[in-house]
Amino acid sequence: MRVDGGTKRAYPDWLGALQLLSTFRRNLGDRLPQTVVHSGTEVDIYQPASAPRATAIFVPGLAIRGREDPRIRNLGWALRATGLRVLIPDVPSIRALKISVDQPDEVQQLLESLAADSTMVTTPGLSLLSVSFSGIFVLRAALSTVLAQRLHALCLIGGYFDIERVASFLINSDRADPYGRLVIARSYYSNDDPKLASVHEVLSRCVEASALDNTGPNDLDTLFDRSDPVEAGLHRLLTDPHERQGFCRQIITMFNDSWSGYRVPGHFPLDMPPVFLLHGRQDRVIPPEESCRLAQLLQDRGVSHRLCVTDFLGHGDTAISLARLSQLYRLLAGFAWFLGYTRN
Repeated sequence: MRVDGGTKRAYPDWLGALQLLSTFRRNLGDRLPQTVVHSGTEVDIYQPASAPRATAIFVPGLAIRGREDPRIRNLGWALRATGLRVLIPDVPSIRALKISVDQPDEVQQLLESLAADSTMVTTPGLSLLSVSFSGIFVLRAALSTVLAQRLHALCLIGGYFDIERVASFLINSDRADPYGRLVIARSYYSNDDPKLASVHEVLSRCVEASALDNTGPNDLDTLFDRSDPVEAGLHRLLTDPHERQGFCRQIITMFNDSWSGYRVPGHFPLDMPPVFLLHGRQDRVIPPEESCRLAQLLQDRGVSHRLCVTDFLGHGDTAISLARLSQLYRLLAGFAWFLGYTRN
């Protein structure tokens, strides 16, 4: 679905989209980019062979390897192949798989700092990309007066619309990947309370084991040692339907006004940059309906956007299989639309 609002239309970059997808197929995740330090933050730079036509900053999602995740690096090289200068910064709290009220401001300040540094963003045009839960940070950062005048386009991969709805899905749905449930639990039982140190330690171990295994959803029965009282209690909390419902109510209550940074803005400016929404149809962490609902809001607000729900992606994969050629055109068209605006 494509909707062009008040934003000046751009010509789709079909060649760039083909270059992006063909580079994905090469699987360059083991190839190392240049790494620099910006204001104490490590940033990977993917510099094209010729002068870049625009700059893109990509914010990783809740991946334990962060910018060093082979899937993220593969995306960086693929975007570079289109002629973009790509910056992928390290966001310590995100890489640590934490969810905190400070993250939206942390990401916005980092993006503003990068954009203000002419040695980092070396082109007039700037676009932002994100994956998973980081999508809301990028969407809200686009409203920043520091960034707004420079932004040409946004690309949100596997993002969400309603944080409470996603939390309910992750905790209560048997279709959900247990990884998301573990991340929520570890953030809820923070290590700030000494009485919960053992709980946090167990959950940290399980989250890391789950995050490092990308072969498929983890079985909570194998992650927890139920002969241990603490682990048995956590296993029951995260697997028993009744316990899960009670835990979900606690989580929903936690998302009070102080968590406003995790909610989609109620309004957007008239000059809001175009937004490309890409979502895997079988996503088991954030359901594709979330991007569909966000697309509807953008349409209601008159924001130029394009939505592509595809079978090519799982959650946070950023890796694309070309096995289903029937969907290839829609995917190509989406990236061509986005890349066209990055250079507009």
